[in-house]
Amino acid sequence: MTKTALETVQTFQQSMGSGTSEWETLFAEDIIFKGPVNTVIGKEANIELNKNFFPLVKGYEPISHFEQGNFVALEGVFTVATPKGNTIKLEMAEIYEIKEGKIQNMRMYYDAEEFRNEFAPEK
Repeated sequence: MTKTALETVQTFQQSMGSGTSEWETLFAEDIIFKGPVNTVIGKEANIELNKNFFPLVKGYEPISHFEQGNFVALEGVFTVATPKGNTIKLEMAEIYEIKEGKIQNMRMYYDAEEFRNEFAPEK
């Protein structure tokens, strides 16, 4: 049975949260990630991006979600550990496009200023 778009995104999040690598199989080969800090194209590049980010996630509080056809929108708050030893909360909106059971596009929206300040190299 084919998963719905929402079920695919939920599988992605559960894998991310549990530390398994199942999430890697959910990316389309030509996946595009767009966020306020960068754009990343291709499966391997997105796997590397997420391998670096996922260990920093210390929690997630869902606020709302909806599914419309191949699109899923989520709103939630990520708690993220930073290289400076701090913890920040990122209120985030995420939009996923699913095609043939794979994540084709991911768009993340959040205020990146605190993220940039915490993740910028020390001068």
